[in-house]
Amino acid sequence: MCPDVLLFTKPECEKCDYVKEKIPENLDIQIMDMTTREGMAHAAYHELLEKYTPILVVGDEVVEGAIKIKNKMKEISTK
Repeated sequence: MCPDVLLFTKPECEKCDYVKEKIPENLDIQIMDMTTREGMAHAAYHELLEKYTPILVVGDEVVEGAIKIKNKMKEISTK
């Protein structure tokens, strides 16, 4: 079983939309909108507020950048 997976995004973010389109069907992922109170709270907890979206958090690992995120999602979906 894979660890908790969070994807931090923002509305009208082309890279965020690209990453969301690439989520493997078998991957249980929670999408967090960083413009909402809940999303900002989770982002603050993971110390991500000053970073650019999209951001993937897998357990304690933080992955930034659309291509790296796409590759990481593919990697963890096959575990």
